[in-house]
Amino acid sequence: MKVLGKILLGLVIVVVLVAVVGFLLPREVHLERSITVDAQPTEVYQAINDFQNFNKWSPWAKIDPNTTYDYSGPSSGVGAKMSWTSDHPDVGSGSQEIIESVPNQKVTNVLLFDGFEPSHASLIIEPSGNGSSVTWTFDGDMGNNPIGRYFGLFMEDMLGPQYEEGLGNLKNMLE
Repeated sequence: MKVLGKILLGLVIVVVLVAVVGFLLPREVHLERSITVDAQPTEVYQAINDFQNFNKWSPWAKIDPNTTYDYSGPSSGVGAKMSWTSDHPDVGSGSQEIIESVPNQKVTNVLLFDGFEPSHASLIIEPSGNGSSVTWTFDGDMGNNPIGRYFGLFMEDMLGPQYEEGLGNLKNMLE
């Protein structure tokens, strides 16, 4: 009986330690990827400021061709919104809406994924030689849930390669 009590006490200690460490992990997550594109900032801006173009370069569009999309609001710029529904776990369901659109410089979206706090993604365009440098950023709040904060530790590995693929697709589309 004493052995069982020690095992239970050990499990409780491990659970408490995991929770405490989780609360000490960063709440905010930031990642970014960049690419140089042989296209003028005006061309890049037109491609990223309209959700009708998004699936032409999105890394998620090819994962589940059966995803359903709904577009609302204006066709481009602030207020343009795209919602999606997919049974594929790597795509899921959610929406994104353009909340900032600075011609030839920047487009920022608020991202809403089922079960998560809102996050933000920006595509920043800067002139670079005869083309443009495009930086895709992600900023998310993992909240007060220690499990969410552990999840935040893996965002770089989970989302980084998809951002690189998407930027590569954008480059290929524009060039």
